Amino acid sequence: MARAAVVFLGVGLTLLAGCSEPAGVAHTCSGVALDGALVMLATNLQASGLGRIDEAGCLTEIPDIALGVDPLLSSGFGGPFVCVRDQGLVRRVDPDSLALTRTWVAFGESETTFELATGGKAGGPHNPHDADLDAEGRLWVARYEQPGVAVIEPDGSFGGTVDLSMFADVDGLPEIEALRVVGDRVFVTVQRLDRRTWKAAENGALVAIDVASRSVVGSVDLGGKNPFGRMRPVPWDPAGRTMALAMPGDFYAIDDGYAAAIVDLDTLAVTGIAEESTFEGSIVEIELAAPDEAYAILAGTGLENATRLVRFDPSGKTEPIVLADTREGGQGGNYDYGGLAVVGRHVFLGDKAHGAPAIHIFERASSREVGTLVPERLPPVSLLPVP
Repeated sequence: MARAAVVFLGVGLTLLAGCSEPAGVAHTCSGVALDGALVMLATNLQASGLGRIDEAGCLTEIPDIALGVDPLLSSGFGGPFVCVRDQGLVRRVDPDSLALTRTWVAFGESETTFELATGGKAGGPHNPHDADLDAEGRLWVARYEQPGVAVIEPDGSFGGTVDLSMFADVDGLPEIEALRVVGDRVFVTVQRLDRRTWKAAENGALVAIDVASRSVVGSVDLGGKNPFGRMRPVPWDPAGRTMALAMPGDFYAIDDGYAAAIVDLDTLAVTGIAEESTFEGSIVEIELAAPDEAYAILAGTGLENATRLVRFDPSGKTEPIVLADTREGGQGGNYDYGGLAVVGRHVFLGDKAHGAPAIHIFERASSREVGTLVPERLPPVSLLPVP
């Protein structure tokens, strides 16, 4: 699947030599005072763990194999959550203590492995990619290997699904990727990949679901292919009803259509952000700091999977500025950059380079790197600001 190309290939080639059960809690500091805290998810595809970066610029790491071998970090009401993909579970994380406070099973007992219309079966167990709680305490889960969004009742029982098979491509799976609950609506992105080639069969879409009736009430073509990763709220909308998302399409080609987009969840209006030809690569992650200031991790089209961090103006009025590049200094590629966040005056970039993992801290005002955190246990793959 599309994410496997980035996570399994990108991390696996460089980090499988790592220890499967790393030592206990580690603590390191950057010397940079920060404007807020972050949660870090780390993995080497054998073990996984969590970390917390505090306002003093210090990182505390807690390895925990209960998170599976290839988890995803999810931001939502009542979260953050870790989607334990290989076990079909969602675990809630206390952002202060990093304790795992609750676990949900993201599939029903009667659900079976999905049979693809083009032949063969999807993977399992149902592969949760994102999750969010509604106001009544129900957990909504985006599941990559099933055609429906799962609904878990407040008591933890399986409450059924909302079928999105009408948004699937020819193989019958829509590839449900990201999910956010906003008010009385659940919004999800679908990638629509043809699993015979793992390329987008058509543009990605955003689907709106009514919480009360559990029915689809709207959808919009996103104008780009393969919406990838979680939706990111923009900072100038405190209501959280405006989201940014990356659309890398084929990671090894320059695709037509938008490279990323901003979506107004009230109107489902889509504002496209540039084209891949502008960046000579695909946007893997995007964070908007202001209407005229965005940051993106870019993947090149070569087999070496080199990545860059760029700052750019979504309106296209100025040329992108490269802040960091894995092609420099002999570091190479393998999707080393993973994990991007903007907190106050700083931009944070995860780097899982083999033998030299790091979290780079850049100053927004100058675009200079002003500090580095060096994880001692596991390499970072995702970063999430703590509200």
